[in-house]
Amino acid sequence: MGPTGTLAPEVYKKRRAQVLKELGRSATVVIDEGQYVDLREGMNFYWLTGFSEKGAALLLDPSAAADRREVLFLEPRDVEGERWTGERAPLPSLQLEQSTGINPIRRLERLGEGLIDACDHSNELAVIEELSPVERPMPRAMELMKKTVERTVDCKLKDKHHLLSRLRVTKSPAEISLIRKAIAYTDAGHRAAMAAAKPGVAEFVIKDAAEDAMRKAGMRHLAYGSITGSGPNGAVLHYPKDDRLLREGDLVVADIGAEAELYASDVTRTFPVGGTFSADQRAVYDAVLKAQLAGIAKAKVGVSMADINTVVKASLAASGYYDAMPHGCCHFVGLEVHDVGEWEAPLPEGAVLTVEPGIYLPERGYGVRIEDCILITKTGAEVLSSGLPKTADEIEKLMRSK
Repeated sequence: MGPTGTLAPEVYKKRRAQVLKELGRSATVVIDEGQYVDLREGMNFYWLTGFSEKGAALLLDPSAAADRREVLFLEPRDVEGERWTGERAPLPSLQLEQSTGINPIRRLERLGEGLIDACDHSNELAVIEELSPVERPMPRAMELMKKTVERTVDCKLKDKHHLLSRLRVTKSPAEISLIRKAIAYTDAGHRAAMAAAKPGVAEFVIKDAAEDAMRKAGMRHLAYGSITGSGPNGAVLHYPKDDRLLREGDLVVADIGAEAELYASDVTRTFPVGGTFSADQRAVYDAVLKAQLAGIAKAKVGVSMADINTVVKASLAASGYYDAMPHGCCHFVGLEVHDVGEWEAPLPEGAVLTVEPGIYLPERGYGVRIEDCILITKTGAEVLSSGLPKTADEIEKLMRSK
């Protein structure tokens, strides 16, 4: 049996009720693909249930009898395998029904039967998760629904693929509280990274210092693999290594994020080894900061991430560095580091996203990125990671105090 939810069981029940309401007559199935453990993606099943077990499926059928509108399906038990991986709950299981708030719970071999029954109830099945490009395997839930439709006379497959991403964008106060906790851990990590950044030490030393500090602060898991790129490695957007030795005058791009009870954070700071930016580095740093502040000022209810990106890019263009930023400005943050949501949709109150412009100059031997998590509020945007120094003067002051 996988972990139960970090929020109250009523939260997940309310979410399922909202999805059932918005489905209309359509039924749907959501499957736990087991991706989040390594990739921090694919959290729709967990968002709906507070439960995770690879291969598990949730059938939502608003046209069924009241006690059959939510059905959880689990893989069959494997007694020999459980000697290696731990015992799973037998069925029926009152404890499992109470912890998930779902009854009935059945084995997966009955899922196909459940989908056929759903077609009988409504003649409609609906895809409610984001569509997958052809380069990736078709999600199993869509594959099963398509095959079910093919075996019926007049059941249809409906497109409601923005439903879950739209609902997940708005974070509840409890979710925001966990993101704040993750950011507090992350703040401790960045401060430790800056303190460890001395000439002659390896990038992995500052990475280890950051991660150790976050664990001492209370973190259990990283939100993603930490990035600590120094000198020319800072111009590599997702630098995968950590073995270069720092040199006096290098810039270090530290992209570090903790999670708190599966809710992520994502913060980047760029700082100089030795404690002082060169004139050239400071000019570039200030251009990145100016672009970020412009993006944050633009962020409010009703504005899209595409709109914020336009403002950020315009600022970089005015500074002469438009071509030095090959990525977008922003992404949503939540149960996934790159959480679900629509690039061009108006932002609601309660959305959490990053604003992270960067200028990457391999020809000069460095890059600069500044990234903060922000919360969309009634009056604009709150910078959730504002406690971590960000201006060049603040960074230099902090570095010199270590």
